[in-house]
Amino acid sequence: MKAIRGIYALCDNSLDPGIDHLYLAEQLLAGGVTILQLRMKGEKDIHRVRETAQAILDLKSQYDFCFILNDFVKLASELPVDGVHIGQDDGTIAEARKVLGKGRLIGYSSHSPEEALRAQEAGADYVALGAVFPTATKGPGHPVQGIATLKKVVESLEVPVVAIGGIHRENFSQVVATGVAAVAMIGALTLAPRIAEEARWFVQEFHRLRA
Repeated sequence: MKAIRGIYALCDNSLDPGIDHLYLAEQLLAGGVTILQLRMKGEKDIHRVRETAQAILDLKSQYDFCFILNDFVKLASELPVDGVHIGQDDGTIAEARKVLGKGRLIGYSSHSPEEALRAQEAGADYVALGAVFPTATKGPGHPVQGIATLKKVVESLEVPVVAIGGIHRENFSQVVATGVAAVAMIGALTLAPRIAEEARWFVQEFHRLRA
């Protein structure tokens, strides 16, 4: 399985629907991102998701990256993706494992230390915790975990922990200092004037802080 480490970029155009998913993926990969998740939340046309995922998979001829598909477990089983990412509304980890079999990553979105621990016990290969800070991609009622809770989860879990939610240049070093395996971002990358350059800054800064 590919390692979950570094910048975990979400290929998600919900904050700017005018951006094409494939273009976004190309920019993120050109910036050095090695973990990419296709997130087409709410998309009803499975053929569109398949076509988009396949187009991004074709980029593996140019870039070495871990490709995760959000939500669509059955589709993931039919494509050579590296894994899937699910949440509490997307079925259980055991169900996903039954469909995918061994050898593929299953990530899980958690919103508390207790949920993160349950996900690990259920067999998740990595666990995302969020939102670390308030974020535009989640509603005002979405729980905000904060740095202290993130650090607690990192220290209590054995599987890689991915931080997500409201992370940008100003708070990035605080997040990395908790020991997280990876840092996931949507808005900080998608809304940047130069996506590839912004991705490169975060990739280089992650490695600098961990050197």
